[in-house]
Amino acid sequence: MQAILGFAALILNLVGYIPYIRDIFRKIVKPHPYTWAIWTILTIIAAFNQVKNGGGYSSLFFISTAVLVGIVFILSFRFGMGGASKIDRLCLVLAAILLIYWLTSKDTHLSTVIAVIIDGIGAVPTLIKVYHHPKSETYIQWILAGIGGLLTVFAVPRLEWILLIYPLYVFIMNAAIVTVKYLQERKR
Repeated sequence: MQAILGFAALILNLVGYIPYIRDIFRKIVKPHPYTWAIWTILTIIAAFNQVKNGGGYSSLFFISTAVLVGIVFILSFRFGMGGASKIDRLCLVLAAILLIYWLTSKDTHLSTVIAVIIDGIGAVPTLIKVYHHPKSETYIQWILAGIGGLLTVFAVPRLEWILLIYPLYVFIMNAAIVTVKYLQERKR
């Protein structure tokens, strides 16, 4: 059952990112470069930590996310929206510090907790962008990534907090972006 859930999360992730990347090229979606830079760093760490901590099939979601987020980050240079505000720079610095910490300590438990916190901080620029420009994002990627995060929770081989914390966060963060987009679109 864990294999099925792990592969289902992987497939949902891929299915969600394909139209998202297509909409970047169509200039419908405008990813925030700093957010995607931070997410690239953190999802690489999360994928490594998930594998190292024995995440089994739940690791598939994070490995695919690391690759897909990296692609969006690269595209955000040309097609993105947002600048180098103070909060953007702070989030990027915090992510860089985490990366340095992770590379030097190899403490996967603490770095996973810090990664979740910084990932949440890194989501702030995108949440602000969606609040002000709800049409700059589409629903499908965020909804499917959230569902993928939830499926990943059920795909972990053991109920250990270190394997559950990041997938739960992914579900909550994606739900927050969808909620902000929905509420702002309803207002307009």
